[in-house]
Amino acid sequence: MTDSSLQVSISVTGLGKRYDIEDQPGSSSLYDRMAELMTLRRNKITVEHSHVWALRDVTFEVPTGHVLGVLGRNGSGKSTLMKILARVTSPTTGRAEVHGRVGALLQVGTGFHPELSGRENIELSGAIMGMSRKEVAAVRDRIIDFAEVGRFLDTPVKHYSSGMYLRLAFSVAAHLDAEIMLVDEVLSVGDISFQRKCTERIRALVRDGRTVLFVSHSMPSVLELCDSALVLVNGHVQFNGSTQEAVAFYQSPMAVAPLLTP
Repeated sequence: MTDSSLQVSISVTGLGKRYDIEDQPGSSSLYDRMAELMTLRRNKITVEHSHVWALRDVTFEVPTGHVLGVLGRNGSGKSTLMKILARVTSPTTGRAEVHGRVGALLQVGTGFHPELSGRENIELSGAIMGMSRKEVAAVRDRIIDFAEVGRFLDTPVKHYSSGMYLRLAFSVAAHLDAEIMLVDEVLSVGDISFQRKCTERIRALVRDGRTVLFVSHSMPSVLELCDSALVLVNGHVQFNGSTQEAVAFYQSPMAVAPLLTP
């Protein structure tokens, strides 16, 4: 068997994402599109005519079994990057190759159908990932026990509190058969005991050879969990290296300086 350290789970090359401000919205929510565009413009992301670039020329690789931290101020392009890797949206330029099933925990409200119950959303999530009913059934009890929402399992998730929704969403992403897990900041919504529980689950996934991309504004969590980290500034990768150096760069004035782009 090939050593996992020589394998790459995620390969991103020249990735760019441009939003056309004048376009009519498609399947995306108008509210979400406008909020994201306003954030990008407020943070002085490159605006050219009727376009705004959320990401520009992003290149990096993530080895299998590696935890990569993704750092950056609000509007730096972190969530856009994660959405591209999760196939929620498509890049404008470049490519993002993801080798393996992806479990994505992007934000509260993403991934579940609000009219379906917790139980039905577990089944749906597994089906979307290409799992059979038998495969989903094998981990269903573990998902329910971890999420601690058994009492409300047959209630539509639109009636869940944000905490309940988060617990179930994380549990689904962390227990279904995914080789790659994308976690975007949402752990900050949970209480302290649940955050510790999630941290231990992420560690267990990594011990099993899974790959994790971890977006967080919590530097202690990044230092504790990540093998390395990159820093996005105005949609560009400005640092990619050791976790400690990435955190130091993120906390420096360089991480907020505006970029001069053509």
